[in-house]
Order: sequence, then C-alpha cells, then structure tokens
Amino acid sequence: MQIQNRFEVPMAPAQAWSFLMNLPSTVPCFPGAELTDQLDADNYKGRVMVKLGPVLMIFNGKLHIEDRDPAGQSGRVKATWSESKGRGNAITVTRFSMKPLGQGTEVEVRTDVQLAGQVAQYGRGVGVISEISAELVSQFAENLRAAIEARGLAPAGDPPPVPDGSYHAPQEISGFKLLGRALLNRLKGRSE
Repeated sequence: MQIQNRFEVPMAPAQAWSFLMNLPSTVPCFPGAELTDQLDADNYKGRVMVKLGPVLMIFNGKLHIEDRDPAGQSGRVKATWSESKGRGNAITVTRFSMKPLGQGTEVEVRTDVQLAGQVAQYGRGVGVISEISAELVSQFAENLRAAIEARGLAPAGDPPPVPDGSYHAPQEISGFKLLGRALLNRLKGRSE
C-alpha cells in the first residue's frame, strides 16, 4: 500500500536534509522506534514496539539508506522488519523530498508498505492504516521539532551541528491510542 504524508520543520531545506539523513538522531523521534546498531554509514539495525491492547509486538529490522541526494534534498530508506514472535513481517520503502516553506521546510514523505503474515490482517483496512500513518507522522514531526528546539538549531543559516541523539520518543506505539486519534480526526473532518 502507498501512503503519503507531509510535515514542516523550522529550518532551511539544506539543514533539514542534513538533519533528517542523520538516522541516529531522527529515528528516536519516531514513536516506538530505536536504532540498536550502526553497521556503516548507510546500514542500521533497529526495533519498533507496537502495543495493541495487552499484546506487545516487537519488530526487529534492518534499515538501508538506498539514496542520498543532497542537491535534490531527497532520499530513500528501505527497511525490512520481522515480528519477534513470528507473527509476520513488513517491508517499507520511504522516499522523502524537501522544499522551502517560509522560513522553514516542507517535507513530503511517500511510503510503500508491504505486510505479510498475521500482521497483514491489521493492514486490511487501508484507510485506517493511512490515518494511523498520518498520526504517526504527525507525532514524529512534533518530536522532531522538539528535538530541533532542544538542540538550539536555528531556522536558517549554517548547517546544524551534529545532533547528540539525546532526544527519545515514547518507547512503544499504542495502536489503540493511534486508532482513537485517527478516528477522532476523521470525525472532526466530517463535521467541518
């Protein structure tokens, strides 16, 4: 399934591109995600924890930066994930591009998600998965902005300093909480 999202960051595109390509600093901004090992400049191991009620699913995976385009301020990251108890796996290919927006940058994210096994059952409702994805990207963007502000990175000017990786989002994604927010947003959209 294809999912498309957008968010804004308070820095110039060149700064935003450098910041986002630093996976050790940006991955912890994604709810429930963490890097567990850096194999080289383009390859990492990571983990994502998702809680659905009493069920905690832990996905272990490998992330590979397939494309870095500083001139075009875009990139592509492929990730392969396996659920730790054998309940399925996922492959994601995420492409992002940036363009100036006022004093900041708009980041467009396009993700191709392939689910297999028991976890694929959760992907049957593409509309719901898209809404949950939008909520996750929204939380990621909020955490990213908080990390940028915490590090004192200016909205424009010189390239940012190398982030220290000290920012961490919550340790697990609550699927029910995300679904609740997505449904609330859907209801708000219909009432307007």
